[in-house]
Amino acid sequence: DADAGSTVAYSLSGADADDFEIVNNTLALKEAADFETKSSYAVTVTASDGENTATQAVTYTITDANDNAPVFTSNAAVSIVENTKGPTLLETTDADTNSTVSYSLSGADADDFEIVNNTLALKVAADFESGKTAYAVTVTADDGENTATQAVTYTITDSNDNAPVFADVNYDIS
Repeated sequence: DADAGSTVAYSLSGADADDFEIVNNTLALKEAADFETKSSYAVTVTASDGENTATQAVTYTITDANDNAPVFTSNAAVSIVENTKGPTLLETTDADTNSTVSYSLSGADADDFEIVNNTLALKVAADFESGKTAYAVTVTADDGENTATQAVTYTITDSNDNAPVFADVNYDIS
């Protein structure tokens, strides 16, 4: 204020006025912004010296930070018939905009699996008669900042894929 000795008081109005406060002549949000909840705020600041007023519209545009971990939406328990690789699409959601998720494997049977185009599958078709009827792997989703894990179990079911075989017995019919 160009007038000597003037004291300026501020007040807030507008749609988001309740979300703001003025402390030591500084306008600030009362709580930390969260892009996923609200991406912009609008408030009108009125300055008054007791005789005259001025108003200023202020808009806060919030930018998204990569602050949310991916969340798995794909199945964790998969049942497949032997002689297949059991491809399973890995699906996650991430509340952050423009988030790119990559996947990695760990766990007891990790070497038996591969991920191609976000699809988890056994490297070799399962064989129930081999005695291995279940595989377990941990899938980690990583968005560059945050990670999430999901334990995935493949249960192998038997199929009728073997013909009967005569026992190798020498019969002597006299």
